[in-house]
Amino acid sequence: MAAGTRYAGKVVIVTGGGRGIGAGIARAFLDSGAQVVICDKDVSGGQALEQQLPGAVFIPCDVTQEEDVKTLISETILRFGHLDCVVNNAGYHPPPQWLEETSAQGFRQLLELNLLGTYTVTKLALPHLRKTQGNVINISSLVGAIGQSQAVPYVATKYLPRKHLDPIVGTVGSLNTRPQGHNPGGHLGP
Repeated sequence: MAAGTRYAGKVVIVTGGGRGIGAGIARAFLDSGAQVVICDKDVSGGQALEQQLPGAVFIPCDVTQEEDVKTLISETILRFGHLDCVVNNAGYHPPPQWLEETSAQGFRQLLELNLLGTYTVTKLALPHLRKTQGNVINISSLVGAIGQSQAVPYVATKYLPRKHLDPIVGTVGSLNTRPQGHNPGGHLGP
């Protein structure tokens, strides 16, 4: 049984929920009574966490693939009947590189995951979140606000969700959806 009831009956999707910050977020929502859908492209890690966390459901999903995200949202609605919160946590921080050492292809891949993944999940979840007066929580990064040497592409991908996606979601606030952003500092996950 959950230790808290603040989120009893609420359904929460956590992207990148298979380990690290995402797994911690999933645990916190479960401890508060929520029904949690863990989304991750790492199937073995997601399934292992599902076994460790009674009440959690794992749905494999690569947030860079729109069809995967459509399946994630539809399976969540099919299983639980509604959606109350999306935590856009999926992301990647590449090893340090000077700008001239980076590639356009690497930057594109980072944009696909850190920015377009957040956009796609939010876009597809919004119709369901409006029905429940739900919210979107974008996990960005402190470096999106203050910068970081040897991480120009990463900083750009974390600046944009922080500065632009939260207000865009907020423009539909009259349609009962609340945006929130959180900017954690460094984290060494498993």
